[in-house]
Amino acid sequence: MEQPEDMASLSEFDSLAGSIPATKVEITVSCRNLLDKDMFSKSDPLCVMYTQGMENKQWREFGRTEVIDNTLNPDFVRKFIVDYFFEEKQNLRFDLYDVDSKSPDLSKHDFLGQAFCTLGEIVGSPGSRLEKSLTGKLLH
Repeated sequence: MEQPEDMASLSEFDSLAGSIPATKVEITVSCRNLLDKDMFSKSDPLCVMYTQGMENKQWREFGRTEVIDNTLNPDFVRKFIVDYFFEEKQNLRFDLYDVDSKSPDLSKHDFLGQAFCTLGEIVGSPGSRLEKSLTGKLLH
């Protein structure tokens, strides 16, 4: 049986079996009414995004925003670019800190709160905009 030229054969897809198609998603973080941990000024917030491994469930730091000085309502400029796999549950965690020094060590800064979601929740939200309340305890 002859196959029309414009149709793909099964053997053409076999070489792609190991690759899962992904879409790039740009995540922008904004916060409102953060805790004020500084005595004489407003907090200097930083957001750290983590992704969770599929097999070992370990959280890995994906990236950090810039620090914005003296605000409780930051609109971070630095974006996170993430591969979105439609069929996979991709857990994300966002930790917020009040930066008190130039140290990259997060334990040297005041923890403000964290939020958990999946990438699918963000993509599936109206306008791809998701709002979450921060929890106050640092959970790893």
